[in-house]
Amino acid sequence: MTAKSLNILMITHHKRSKAVYRSQTIARYLVERGHRVTLIVTADERKFGVVESEWDGVRVMESPDLLWGRLRSGWDIWSLLNRVAYLHKETQPYDLIHCFETRPGTIHPAWYFKQKHNLPIFTDWNDWFGRGGIIDILRPRWYRFLFGWLETYYEEAFRPYCDGTTVISTALGQRAEKLSISPSRILHLPGGVVPDLYLNRSVEECRGHVGLPLDIPILGFASSDSFLDMEIALSSLAIVAETFPDVKLIMTGAVKPTVLKQVQDLGLEKNVLLPGFLPEEELPWWLGCANVFLLPFPETVYNVGRWPNKIGLYMSLGRPFVTNPTGDVRTLVQEYRAGAMADTTPQDFADKIIFLLQNPDLANRMGHNGREAALTRYNWSSLAATLEDFYLRILGTERISK
Repeated sequence: MTAKSLNILMITHHKRSKAVYRSQTIARYLVERGHRVTLIVTADERKFGVVESEWDGVRVMESPDLLWGRLRSGWDIWSLLNRVAYLHKETQPYDLIHCFETRPGTIHPAWYFKQKHNLPIFTDWNDWFGRGGIIDILRPRWYRFLFGWLETYYEEAFRPYCDGTTVISTALGQRAEKLSISPSRILHLPGGVVPDLYLNRSVEECRGHVGLPLDIPILGFASSDSFLDMEIALSSLAIVAETFPDVKLIMTGAVKPTVLKQVQDLGLEKNVLLPGFLPEEELPWWLGCANVFLLPFPETVYNVGRWPNKIGLYMSLGRPFVTNPTGDVRTLVQEYRAGAMADTTPQDFADKIIFLLQNPDLANRMGHNGREAALTRYNWSSLAATLEDFYLRILGTERISK
């Protein structure tokens, strides 16, 4: 426990079911360190009424939203107004505010509360959303035309006036510096792992639990609903199948129709296993069946600016992975020797997969290295301690007064 217990207000645009990936996990580990945290999230479906609950020791407020699906992502004025009204009546004395991204539904309520109580404010930057980033890849053309400038504005405009900025990648830290944010007020906080949840079980134990054969090579790809750059992985799988006809690729999550079409076009139906969304307790068992994990990660703006959280899961499970030498992933592989890096051609990606399948001792050493990295550098417990130190240091310095 820290010498000073903080009362922290966190605000995210993510739905409750999505907040678990970063904001809620950080909040949970800060609570374990003796702090109090209130986390404002978007309700998964509710359109009216504010609901409070407790989640792993975190006080959670779910704000309603009139939009649906992916549109429930911080742009709804109704959600913004409900958050401001809730904070207007809030009586707890907070020490700081931490916004997870700076969309209207997070930054405006946070700024209102900051001004009302003269509080320091931090922002978290966990994806390259605006120009050149996610908006150019995952948003339709009409959305980019109408809202691209707005996405970029909200991504950049408020951060220079905040007291501290946490970034998920080195590239976003550099982008923050270009916005005239002092390096002393930037903390690189990569995606972490919960190694006690994703245990390093043997392939034999996992396949016995799931009911898969022991005498075939199995590859793994973890996702919930994002399948960026899968054409590299699937084209590579087709090449690997020429050497190992019985090879299987486990893809978890809601696989998109475009990905299923790629599977069909490549004739890989018999080589792909689709268990769908898995309960948290079953996901490690299924993925633990893999000999090698796949992380296609070509050098694009959106990849350089992000951190693929699945890589922490791979390392925690103690399996090697094949990826591309891009951004912070390249640094991780170079530092920990936890995986193999290939160029973006399917042939080279496949060659690296085949090499690891044919050299199990080396693959096991890489998996062990990754597990060690998960237990130390990328353990959320350690990252929460680093964030705590950052909070306390910034709170002890002169406030931003712009």
